[in-house]
Amino acid sequence: MSRAMHAVSIAAIALSTIAVSATTASAAPRPDIERVTVSATGEQGAGSSSGPYLSANGRYAAFGSDARNLVPGDTNNAEDAFVRDLRTGRLERVSVATDGTQADRGTKPAAISANGRYVVLVSTATNLADWTEPSVDWAQDVYVHDRATGRTELVSKTPKGMSSYANGSAAISDDGRHVAFNARPSQMETGDQPIYPAVYVTDRRTGTIERITNRAHPGRGSYHLDMSADGRYVAYTQNDVRGGTGLLMVHDRRTGAEEQANVTPDGSPAERFAVDPSLSADGRTLAFDYTGDDLVAGGAANTNAYVRDLRTDATRGVVHDGEGGAGLFGSQLSDDGRYVAYTFVAPQGEENVYVRDLRTGTSRLASESVTGGPVTEGEVYVTSFGGGSRLLGLGSDSAQLVPDDTNDSSDGFVRRLR
Repeated sequence: MSRAMHAVSIAAIALSTIAVSATTASAAPRPDIERVTVSATGEQGAGSSSGPYLSANGRYAAFGSDARNLVPGDTNNAEDAFVRDLRTGRLERVSVATDGTQADRGTKPAAISANGRYVVLVSTATNLADWTEPSVDWAQDVYVHDRATGRTELVSKTPKGMSSYANGSAAISDDGRHVAFNARPSQMETGDQPIYPAVYVTDRRTGTIERITNRAHPGRGSYHLDMSADGRYVAYTQNDVRGGTGLLMVHDRRTGAEEQANVTPDGSPAERFAVDPSLSADGRTLAFDYTGDDLVAGGAANTNAYVRDLRTDATRGVVHDGEGGAGLFGSQLSDDGRYVAYTFVAPQGEENVYVRDLRTGTSRLASESVTGGPVTEGEVYVTSFGGGSRLLGLGSDSAQLVPDDTNDSSDGFVRRLR
């Protein structure tokens, strides 16, 4: 019996046994999985949408969509960034210039601040900032949209006012002051600089831009990153474009110290590269994806997801119990470092999302279908935790996560874990 039916049964029993002169109808319980990439009136998107980035306070969900029926006046025929208020259902398009003009090219959200006020955007638009030099059609840049003031600010600023050639990955500190992103040093700095992406951190209060990576290895590109809640620690990958091994590093911006996270039990560099770093809020714990078997003693079969305690230098593999196989990349860590969400291919042959409690060692299915059990048509991926560890952002092209999903497109969802 569903929770709604159970509540109705209890109410019926109560009314049959006592006389009630006045009653107040209680709100229907919210579904465990809610589709958030819909209009304010609940109309499903007439196009593809991405999984949401959730604010730490659990109230807001930022997502991208090329659907033109989510908000009135969407006529740019391009992907836009939106923020949904999970409490009120209000939907707001945030891929706009300071004067409210809609972006003239595609824009995606890359992160959202803890209280949902600031949204990091990665965009090829030419009208979100004033350009000293013409912007290249395909070149991306990084912006922050302030939902309180409506101001859209370019944060990937270059010395000559040109595009930064950002790669698309970004993070923001809880207070919205610091933004980490990757872009080409040849654009971001003067002199002879490499073209492979490096990681930078912008201090939006002072306007300074700090380069984090690639100084010792100019031939390596950095494509994945994350940042701790206070902006002190930055985790990033550094992969050799010619192949071979890669580094997963954690940089302390206060001390300048760095340590490699993809290492063997004796501290030696790992055989392969790691991707998708996800830091806890305090920067102590790091989740990431890795396809080798040399990070833990004896190997870790049937997993690509790993978690490392950076204080104790202990790494463990998130080995899933049951039939199936390790999923693709994209593991996410909760802010408190207790939970990790990862993908696993169910016996039915589709990728589903599970959440492991690192304290108890138990996992639960997060992408439960409307009929119960794993999704069997379409795949599910994870984007972020929100509200501490109460909410989980999911993206999927499956029509099995919510009732009446008939738009035949990918959508974004929020899973309420507790």
